[in-house]
Amino acid sequence: MKEVIDIATNHLCATLGFELEEAKSLGKGFYGSSIPVFKGDEEYHFYLFFKEDTLKKFASVYFGSKLSEVDLDDVCKEIANQIIGKAKNVLNDTGIGNYRLGTPEFLGEVDNFNIELDEQVIRKIENRTFLIGYKKI
Repeated sequence: MKEVIDIATNHLCATLGFELEEAKSLGKGFYGSSIPVFKGDEEYHFYLFFKEDTLKKFASVYFGSKLSEVDLDDVCKEIANQIIGKAKNVLNDTGIGNYRLGTPEFLGEVDNFNIELDEQVIRKIENRTFLIGYKKI
């Protein structure tokens, strides 16, 4: 699953013109979103956590202007939709199952998250970090 997340994240970042790099830590103080993916009776919750500057960087490409505070939730959910939607398509293309995407949810701004993830990746674009992980429910 980690490999599929990387494929999907690389795809979005390349499409937007960002060079994706590995990062070691996320730090504290970020915005989160979650999005469920279903395969039969199995359910996976994907979590994406972004530093504010990271969201603003994505927003500058999406909207071509500065991001207002009220738009952070939309950008956070849209990035979740793009990355995890692509991951779902990659999984379906392998023929190992029929995965369905749920509705993204904005989790708000948090200093830290207390979710034990099954797997996670921490990446950065232009020195701005974000984390993507999942937990099988």
